[in-house]
Amino acid sequence: MNLPEGFHNEVIKARENKLKNNVDNLRINVDTSPLNSGGASFKTHVLIKQSGSKLSYKPYFGAAIFSFIFFAVGFGILFFGIYPLFENGFDIAKVEWFLIVFGFIFASAGGFMFYTFYKPRVFDKQLGVYYKAYNADVHRIKKDTSKTYIPLTSIVAIQLIGEHVKNDKGSYKSFELNLVLNDGSRKNVIDHGDLKSIIRDAETLSHFLNIPIWHAGSMDN
Repeated sequence: MNLPEGFHNEVIKARENKLKNNVDNLRINVDTSPLNSGGASFKTHVLIKQSGSKLSYKPYFGAAIFSFIFFAVGFGILFFGIYPLFENGFDIAKVEWFLIVFGFIFASAGGFMFYTFYKPRVFDKQLGVYYKAYNADVHRIKKDTSKTYIPLTSIVAIQLIGEHVKNDKGSYKSFELNLVLNDGSRKNVIDHGDLKSIIRDAETLSHFLNIPIWHAGSMDN
């Protein structure tokens, strides 16, 4: 039986070799420096299998507790700053403005962390995209130019990068899991301090998307 034009073994091999060469060249030239400088020292997310065609990241309970502490402390300080207003007949002069500002900053930081940690990171084979959003807008996927929705076919590898982070309180290791796209750009998915979890996630995603894992080593900061 004759194969249709374009499906001869020689043509198939040539295309496979060309694709392999393109990926090899891309790997040589792709940036291996941390995409997001810093990162958490603790585990922030866990990869969940929602169905046979969908994987998503959910916040780890440690990240939820961390966010809640910030929010609760900020809200408590904010309350003590406002409370004198009710005790003194709404006399604004009695208000502890420093506590209000300080509490508002802490509560806002906690709220922002909740919003960021809880925003789903989804790999959806039915929609054919990876996205980081609370809800997928199916009408916007094909028209998206901001890379909110990344076609799964454009992801050529999972990149792992280790980073040694130093600050005033000491130092710790943080690890990035990035997506490498066919144009050489990268998209960060998660960045936290649990290496074993990151590696397990990379292996799961590698199998799910049928793409390789590229280890970029460790970087000092």
